[in-house]
Amino acid sequence: MGMVPESIKALKPTQFGACEIRFIGGYYYVYPVTSKWDASKGRSQKKTLSSVGKITEADGFIPNANGMRRIQGERRAPDVAPMVKNYGAYETLMQLSPEIEERLRKHFPGTFREIRTFSLLRLVDGVPARLIRPAFMDSCMSDVCPDIATSEASVRRFIADLGSMTMESESFMKDFMMRGTTLIFDGTSFFLKMKDSLSAKGYNPDHSKDPQARLLYVFDRDSSKPVFYKVLQGSVVDKGAFIDVFRDCGADGGIIIADKGFYSKKNVSALLEADTRFILPLQDNTTNVEDSFYEDNDDSKFDGVFSYKGRGIYYKKKKSGVNGNFIYTFRDSIRRDEMQGSFIERAEKDCGEEGFAPMDVLKQKRMGHFSFCSNMDCEAKEIYLCYKGRWDIEECFDYLKNSVYPGASYAHNDAYLKGWAFLNHVSMLYFYGLLNALRKSGMDDRYTAEDVIKLTKNIYKVDSGDGRGYQISSVQKKTDDLLNAIKVDILRKN
Repeated sequence: MGMVPESIKALKPTQFGACEIRFIGGYYYVYPVTSKWDASKGRSQKKTLSSVGKITEADGFIPNANGMRRIQGERRAPDVAPMVKNYGAYETLMQLSPEIEERLRKHFPGTFREIRTFSLLRLVDGVPARLIRPAFMDSCMSDVCPDIATSEASVRRFIADLGSMTMESESFMKDFMMRGTTLIFDGTSFFLKMKDSLSAKGYNPDHSKDPQARLLYVFDRDSSKPVFYKVLQGSVVDKGAFIDVFRDCGADGGIIIADKGFYSKKNVSALLEADTRFILPLQDNTTNVEDSFYEDNDDSKFDGVFSYKGRGIYYKKKKSGVNGNFIYTFRDSIRRDEMQGSFIERAEKDCGEEGFAPMDVLKQKRMGHFSFCSNMDCEAKEIYLCYKGRWDIEECFDYLKNSVYPGASYAHNDAYLKGWAFLNHVSMLYFYGLLNALRKSGMDDRYTAEDVIKLTKNIYKVDSGDGRGYQISSVQKKTDDLLNAIKVDILRKN
């Protein structure tokens, strides 16, 4: 701890009582101090509390989040209380993805500010329409565009109007489509309380009979971003809507990868007609692989084996039909052992109530095997690794359903639901801009995108009302190092 210059001491705040200044990492930090009687020593013992901010000669005392909480919690003598607004998370997201605003301006010239603002509020604060206004007033976005209407009624009207702008929404999404990239198709369901045409009973992994809508998403594996989606009626199965979404998104060249629910002969024929390469996983009970293959316990039936993350992956490749397609079958022995263990454990717990016994595991010949249909004539390992790349999008669906999408269940009609879906799509573009910045910087092994949002939410924009304008609250060194790594200048003046 170095010597503290008199010029810094002169700027020490007085509202926290006794304080000491410490020089740490090139900055002068302020720590309130108090004392507590120590009976064992027969005297008072000094106790240093958490930092309340830092001091610079240029800006004076700059409170951090703890300092602002203490200031706001006190009864202040001045007539004007400081104005404190959430700043860091919004500034970080906008700096990392400036192209989102540029393309919103292009396709929604009259309403791009509302779309950007509501999408960021949804992402940072996870608020439904009825809470947009208080979140807006507490954020720096109310300074960026103070004139937009944010009452609950105004927000609901805006979202419903946005949902009717299908051409503009699809044109905006197509701007993110790149020629010749690998596109990943996947779908998810979300439950609804409305009774409009998109709400219907349909299949979902939870086996719930509640009305739902289906969201079919397209991701660009090369840019690691969601690029297109369709909101479908809940009763529509993915393979039935796949080709329409494929054509609507304007896919051109590249490779199409989908999940198990998308394979059908009709879809394969359409992809072949479009001269598109594809990798479509087959259902576990597929007839494209004979039962005799699974029943043969001789591993020499495979063409070879390769390693993936320390696991042995056996593979078999064979021609299928006359159109140049192939069936690739893989076996992950470790995965097979895990599945067999789960089967046996479930059978032991059910004690025959499910109609099977532990030894019935011997009949489950297909466990640990998975197959794909593809028109790509290449090494089996390439097919395997291509499909593995799609699993990165599970993080998006988890965040989409748990943090960003809950308010959709209160949609009153199709237009509102579609508008809500578009706002959430823009939210996900900002989310993936942050996620990709973490990956590029190599910080993704230490922080998740959600971590960064939480850390930067503690950076405030403060106007003390003394005519000096706003200041940015001090930033913890850990957060400052993180922002530097992802190339965000949080002190940038707008």
